[in-house]
Amino acid sequence: MKEQDYKTANSSNQKSFLHSSLPWIFQHDKLFDELETQHTWDRTKLINKLNHINFSDGYIYFLFHNEKTGERILIKAYPQPCIHDTIICRLDIPDNLTDLTKYKFSYLMIEDGRTITLAPAEFINREGNMMKVRLPENSYTLTKRKTKRFSCRDITCEVSQDNYKACGHLVDFTPMAFGITFSADEDVNNFHMDNPALVNLVQNGIKLFSGPCRFIRLGSDSPDGKVVFTPVNTHVPLFPKRETRNPRQHIVPAFSVKFEHPFIKGAMERDIFDISTSGFSVRDNVGDETLLPGMIIPNMTIVYAGILKMKCSAQVIYRHEEKDSNIVICGLAIADMDIQSYSYLNHILGTYIDNYARVSTEVDMDALWEFFFDTNFIYGEKYEHLQPHRETFKETYRKLYQDNPEIARHFVYEKNGKIYGHNAMVHAYNPSWMIHHLAARPMESKVPGLTLIKQTTLFITGLYHFTSAKMDYVMLYYRPENRVMDSVFGGFARHLNNPKGSSLDLFSYIHFQKDSFNNDLPTDWILRKCIPSDFAKLHDFYENHSGGLLLSALDLDSSTKPLNDAYKKAGFKRDMQTFCLCHGEMPIAFFVVNQSDIGLNLSDLLNGIKIVVINDKEANWDIVASALNKISSCYKENKIPLLVYPHDYLSRQNIEITKHYQLWIIKNEPYSEQYAEYLDNNFRIRHRT
Repeated sequence: MKEQDYKTANSSNQKSFLHSSLPWIFQHDKLFDELETQHTWDRTKLINKLNHINFSDGYIYFLFHNEKTGERILIKAYPQPCIHDTIICRLDIPDNLTDLTKYKFSYLMIEDGRTITLAPAEFINREGNMMKVRLPENSYTLTKRKTKRFSCRDITCEVSQDNYKACGHLVDFTPMAFGITFSADEDVNNFHMDNPALVNLVQNGIKLFSGPCRFIRLGSDSPDGKVVFTPVNTHVPLFPKRETRNPRQHIVPAFSVKFEHPFIKGAMERDIFDISTSGFSVRDNVGDETLLPGMIIPNMTIVYAGILKMKCSAQVIYRHEEKDSNIVICGLAIADMDIQSYSYLNHILGTYIDNYARVSTEVDMDALWEFFFDTNFIYGEKYEHLQPHRETFKETYRKLYQDNPEIARHFVYEKNGKIYGHNAMVHAYNPSWMIHHLAARPMESKVPGLTLIKQTTLFITGLYHFTSAKMDYVMLYYRPENRVMDSVFGGFARHLNNPKGSSLDLFSYIHFQKDSFNNDLPTDWILRKCIPSDFAKLHDFYENHSGGLLLSALDLDSSTKPLNDAYKKAGFKRDMQTFCLCHGEMPIAFFVVNQSDIGLNLSDLLNGIKIVVINDKEANWDIVASALNKISSCYKENKIPLLVYPHDYLSRQNIEITKHYQLWIIKNEPYSEQYAEYLDNNFRIRHRT
């Protein structure tokens, strides 16, 4: 049936809209010429349908006609329980139609958005708004829509075109169009039918749809005043197209998705046809589909094997019908997902690429310690620093690896309980995550280290665009003499040749002994917490010296409270403060004081002090060290790790350097996809197929 055949607006909105006081005019008498050729229901089926409508607090229609004028009108009616061949219904009579004596009852009508059932019932009596009819032996069902039309309520809309805006309510929709009714003071004739308009649909402050739409019908062309729109685009990409995409996979047992439909508030469940960490598709019969391109679904649950549940939000990004079939395919992009749910999804999909590589959800701690020592990841000097705190260190790692806090993720390459490769990530700064603890040992013909790097990259490219991830940047420290690490990470920065996309900064690393220098600073020297003008000087120095991503990734001038709270919730400690050493009012050096649980990073790079010297001519080491003595009082440990930039400052001060660390940073949008492509093109990474 065409859009104008009958009105299905929800009664709760009725009085607010144009023509709300008018009866619903039924204008398509040709339907009655087709009745004898239609599918029929017997009385029992009709009674069961009416009782289900009563059970669901639904409604039907009574069709009346005026014998003199031939006019037909629809009156909404609420059926009472039906047992035998008669039923009583409560009429919802418009305010201006209290007198129905001019009209004669014709049919009881049920419509579900796709089909109409017409029952030639017999009028018995009417008392006030209660009307009793006798049900017929047979009723007629007509299928007049390819797809179902659904009634909607409590969704507001704003339609704008050029400089004109109008507000209204969404009253119904199909997967290809939707109807909006505007309040009486809106002049919809100001819209130009031939030009698209921007439509925004909102419920309780949550956006459910936004996009350009074409007019199908203007309200003045219909007695119900409804304006019908269809989206201009059937393909609505949520994120920019990627050259390297996380692979879509057909998984057995299949995933399914459950959600409350945002327009009709009905519970929906669909089998997932194929899926990746960035989205999935569903297949439907055309008559059963419910998804409109551009529609946003705020609350959705992806279910695996009927047990594991992963919550997310999603947006419908495309719809297309398969040729020569009754099947429609809709693609959905995952708009946001918490890191725990994402890790589960990544873990399941990852095992289909390589059965031994996975996001770790629980690790045998004895196997992990054996792996760290055997691969020389915990070597003599590092263990000397950690040994006095080994019990605290063990407990930290138990919580990290077995409690699965949202501040950290771990990847392993494991076979029969033995770990052959390991990589980890920790939420280091508000906008940044740090890759660390990358180590591997041989396993047959495989290269676990490279596989884990590839897996971590796929994990990042699927996760970073989620708002909840807070992963604008990824950083990693490595020893520059490590040729593999320098090729895999540093090689990309050199290949990209854009320090605003991926940067390299070299630091010198030493341990500072507390109380080894005088705490008193010389006259005219000041140590203070940084103020905005200090950050401006630091920014100017770093831009001229490097031009990289360090300051953006550390996000020094913003509040650290969100990150501190996340660590505290997980049972960990994290804090960061920034100090400036000044000669008079001239900034000389900056101290980024990081505090965390000891061993959170095995080199304590998040539990030490980062120093940036911007005026090495004035920055005498004795003065810098005196400032360090003042700052280091916040640490319980006697030896504090220092990362010093520029890397040659200490050597020019005749200070012996323990080692150097290269800091690699990548800006994920849009460069993480380019990094994934770089790995594919330059390194042979074998997966199980």
